[in-house]
Amino acid sequence: MRLKAIKVEGRWGTFLRCPRCGMLFKDQKQYSRHVNKAHRHLFKKEE
Repeated sequence: MRLKAIKVEGRWGTFLRCPRCGMLFKDQKQYSRHVNKAHRHLFKKEE
């Protein structure tokens, strides 16, 4: 599974929106850090 960011044009530039919870991020590094921490349970392998 992959969470692809939604690009949003704003007054101060382009932002990335998390499709799962709606949070906004100014760059890819912040977005990927958020996904890895907050939505980690989606990527667990079933054993």
